[in-house]
Amino acid sequence: MGIKDYLDLIRVKNCLIASLGAAIAGLIASNFNVNMLDRILLASLVVFFICGFGNVINDIYDIDIDRINKPYRPLAAGRISLKSARLFPWILALAGLLLSLFNWICFIIALINTLILYLYARRFKRDKRIGNLLVAYLTGSVFLFGGASVGNIFITFILFLCAMLTTWAREIVKDFEDMEGDVKRGVISLPIKYGKRALYIALGLLILGVILSPLPYFIGIFNFLYLIGVILCDVLLIYSILKLLKNPTREGAHRCAKEIKIVTSFILISFILGAIFRTV
Repeated sequence: MGIKDYLDLIRVKNCLIASLGAAIAGLIASNFNVNMLDRILLASLVVFFICGFGNVINDIYDIDIDRINKPYRPLAAGRISLKSARLFPWILALAGLLLSLFNWICFIIALINTLILYLYARRFKRDKRIGNLLVAYLTGSVFLFGGASVGNIFITFILFLCAMLTTWAREIVKDFEDMEGDVKRGVISLPIKYGKRALYIALGLLILGVILSPLPYFIGIFNFLYLIGVILCDVLLIYSILKLLKNPTREGAHRCAKEIKIVTSFILISFILGAIFRTV
């Protein structure tokens, strides 16, 4: 059991991406105020630890499945004992919660997210109708957390909604891709229940996110660079899922989910450019 094994267990890259999202949100919400960098750093660390907690808890509850499907993971491979793994996530959660005490709103969000991550791994991962909503909220809450850390949660609330809606849509598309395996595992999902019609739910969520996405420009949070970038991204998102609706196959769903993930990265870049050039 080495450090690398534990870094693999928490999926360190995912934790770093989540903490980077919180940092970006904090920078945007603080108008790039260098005097608030300490709070933004704390927020990033909290997100890193809580995200790590969620990943480890997931692996603990999925260990039997992972031994078949993903035997390379640290727990499934036996590189880390289950006994050690049972204590490790709670150390991460405690560290994150203690660090979040610098701001009471951050503490509440961190506490709620810790509880949701636990419930998701233990109960709702096999009921994706609820699980997808929880994943979508958790993804979007990174922006809420960054805004809360600098006392300006209002600015990041719309970003939270857009990220949540887009993630929710992507999770439904991924479920369409995974239908065959999910049926065998007894997992419940919208595509299993409604088939192709579930993709129209994903389309509706994306459309709602598209409607909300220009608001940061119109209320003066970001400049025109954001508006141009986000409109282009919105078009790509809708186009991607319309292609899937025209040809609803497993391969098409895999491609659509990948495209949504790539486009959301460009949306994040639009956030940054829109904020930076608003301040110069």
